[in-house]
Amino acid sequence: MTIIEKGFYILVMTLTISLNMHSLVLSEEKKDPVEITSDRMRSEDGGLKIIFSGNVVGYWGDLKITSDILEVYNTQDKKETEEIVAIGNVVITRGLKRAKGDKAIYLDKLQKIILTGTPKATAYEENNMIEGREMIFLLDKDRFVANNRVRMKIYPK
Repeated sequence: MTIIEKGFYILVMTLTISLNMHSLVLSEEKKDPVEITSDRMRSEDGGLKIIFSGNVVGYWGDLKITSDILEVYNTQDKKETEEIVAIGNVVITRGLKRAKGDKAIYLDKLQKIILTGTPKATAYEENNMIEGREMIFLLDKDRFVANNRVRMKIYPK
């Protein structure tokens, strides 16, 4: 698995976890293909930073992530991904679940995803919705925090 595939795999898995809000173990055995499509791709600093830009669409299994730009930041030894940033019109979709915002940042060592938006970031499951300017997914604690003027709408079943 290349650094790009590994980085995108980590982003997709963490976003899947955050959308499900359940504990999930990452598995190297996952055989679903990773596909990233964009108008352009460039590598900077000898592969420390890889940038996909223009109509970025990424697929992993049934998860789809779209954004204007996707930046992958690797460690100095290029063996791990430190941070992945999706910028501009970020939409994450998996089944009936979706989240959208202006920017999503995945911090590997902290096991955290920060989704932000102006005026708001929004997460949906079917008709249920929660929104705020900032949403933080704490993956190792299976917690979700919404900040800065939160609004939630839940429909009883």
